[in-house]
Amino acid sequence: MKKNLLALLGFVFIFYVQAQESDVSIKLKQITSIETNTKTGEYITKKYTFQDGKLASIKTSDIIQSFFYNSNGYLERTVRENEMSGWKEVATYEYDTRHNLIKYVNEYEEGGKSVTKTITYKYDGNKIRAITKKSNSPLKFVQWIDYTLENGRIVNESERDINEKVISNKRIDYIEGDLIAYKGVFGDRSTDSYDYDDKQSAMRLVVQNVFGKNYKTIVTLIAPHEKEFPLESISYHNFLKFSSTTPSKKEYQYTYTYNEMDYPKTHVEHTGLLKTIVSYEYE
Repeated sequence: MKKNLLALLGFVFIFYVQAQESDVSIKLKQITSIETNTKTGEYITKKYTFQDGKLASIKTSDIIQSFFYNSNGYLERTVRENEMSGWKEVATYEYDTRHNLIKYVNEYEEGGKSVTKTITYKYDGNKIRAITKKSNSPLKFVQWIDYTLENGRIVNESERDINEKVISNKRIDYIEGDLIAYKGVFGDRSTDSYDYDDKQSAMRLVVQNVFGKNYKTIVTLIAPHEKEFPLESISYHNFLKFSSTTPSKKEYQYTYTYNEMDYPKTHVEHTGLLKTIVSYEYE
């Protein structure tokens, strides 16, 4: 009886996940973010545009980031540039035949000089090894992280030093498809916590259409290097609140309104003097 119950619960969970994953009929058309300094009244507008549900560009007053896709529909390159100057930053993404991310290259300026950061990802069963090298460093590598996969999601990461010794270990916890905690187990023992609502996530629509079926793995690998794809964006529900045991990381939270399809219509964030209002349009 107990075995039958466990089997039934497992089936229900798999069905729930499949239902969540298949809900991609709704598409984003535009996201507009307006950040206002409540003391001075100054504001910054940031506009995300989409083409057939895929993120096409992110634009502020003087910076535009453009997104380009390969023949399979996966993100291949981004170009971030200042339209008023010659400044430019380029990132490229390479995949294997299973659409796993195998290389990320970022070309940017650091201290007035051009730098290329290259991360290679090697897969072995449920393990991923990420080796980071920088063109301005004489070191064999500047970062080595081993990841562990479980059900298509990264659940653990260990960082090694130049002598291949583990210097930190972190665990990622999930509940009902939501990433709820990023916990230090060895080395840095701090914990970052994430809370969610019970509605459909708009940010998951973004990353699903950018990275395809492996979005949960790829976003976790890319999040430290690309701020537009944060860890919480892989979750099924909308992010509500962030808190951390690290004093330097400040708590913040969102307040939502929703449309008739239970997707976000707007969300508001207050951080000190800054108030950010984000609106979502769908097609």
